[in-house]
Amino acid sequence: MKVWAEGKAGVELIRGKLEGRGLELSEDEPEIVVVWGGDGSILRAARKYPNSCLLGLREKSLGHLAEIDGSRSDYAIERLVRKEYRVEEVPRVELSLKGLRIHGLNEVYFSREYEYATRFRVLVDGEEPYEGELFGDGCLAATPRGSTAYSWTAGRRIILKPDDKALVFTPLSSGHLNKMVIIDGISVAKPVEQLRVLDDKKIVVSILVGGKNKFAADGLAQTQIYVNLEKGDEITFRKAKETTKFVRLPSQ
Repeated sequence: MKVWAEGKAGVELIRGKLEGRGLELSEDEPEIVVVWGGDGSILRAARKYPNSCLLGLREKSLGHLAEIDGSRSDYAIERLVRKEYRVEEVPRVELSLKGLRIHGLNEVYFSREYEYATRFRVLVDGEEPYEGELFGDGCLAATPRGSTAYSWTAGRRIILKPDDKALVFTPLSSGHLNKMVIIDGISVAKPVEQLRVLDDKKIVVSILVGGKNKFAADGLAQTQIYVNLEKGDEITFRKAKETTKFVRLPSQ
């Protein structure tokens, strides 16, 4: 079995342990990649090795993707040697516009890069959950795993269970154009709530007033693309056909 180790400083020690237990080290199409670090390291490895299974060893960092504490690396490697593990396929989410398509393990989003708010409508399988025009900075859709990351800090309402067959959709810093609320005697636009959307449904954002926007996934610089949105453009969020494979050990 070909394996490799990626991640933060100290990963050389993990490679030495893998080799010392008789496993073949190879960067070329490894069956399993052991990732030393936190969620950022996992996200980068998932993009670099899309066909490999990932085993995350958490090195002090806060996160939910690297689930095994780094102090248990010897135990984890022993399970690999004995092949005492299972493989879980974790769904991804995608964003598409015309010929452009981006997918992510945590989230995908678009956000404005100009001075005016984007105006848009949202349809979920043809129905309009927000009942009218919205304005704001953009939109984000997150997987169950990603619901604890950018999605949570952007909306602070919905966290999904890892096995939930749903996405979280979040209009970013957005308000209802024609719905107002009174706060301390001042009339302001009603904030837009997050939605829990079953992952067999399609979310379409129809642009009414656009401009230059950044499209990206998982907070990774290499995924960023800049697009000039125009009236009539439709941005689609949905569950992606791609998955990310994770190694799960008996103790998980």
